[in-house]
Amino acid sequence: MEALQPLGLDPALFIAYLINFVILLFLLRLFAYKPILKMLAERKQKIQESLEEADKVRQEAEVQRAEFQGELEEARKTSQEAAARAAQETEKMREALLVEARKEAEQIREQSHQQVEVERQQAMSELQCQTVDLAVDLTRKVLGETVAVDEQAQRQLIQQFLQESGDLS
Repeated sequence: MEALQPLGLDPALFIAYLINFVILLFLLRLFAYKPILKMLAERKQKIQESLEEADKVRQEAEVQRAEFQGELEEARKTSQEAAARAAQETEKMREALLVEARKEAEQIREQSHQQVEVERQQAMSELQCQTVDLAVDLTRKVLGETVAVDEQAQRQLIQQFLQESGDLS
């Protein structure tokens, strides 16, 4: 601690900064990190439900395909020519239904992924803003009213630090 005095730092003040920083980390974990994880878990559940819905649509398409195959067998008994036409129409309808079901499933999956990414970005942005506000408030409380704090400069420094630390992770 004596090594800090030639640098113009008060050891007691340095310890106070460390304690405040630890308290800040604890509060952020308690009030920001856990709710964000809960929100992400809920989004994961919604995505899972969307994927299950897509599977259900695919299964319905398979059921319809089976129904069309039954109609095909009946038409084959009636005549070879009618069976050939029915088979062609059935195959086209089946392919169209499968293509439609795949498109719909992919669309649901893509929308879900995009929505999760947007919500994650919003949560991270909100967390950064809260971190900046807490850090400025903490600085103001630690330094007290005796030292003039340039709040805008503090916000810029903290914002820059958060951006750089975000680039590292």
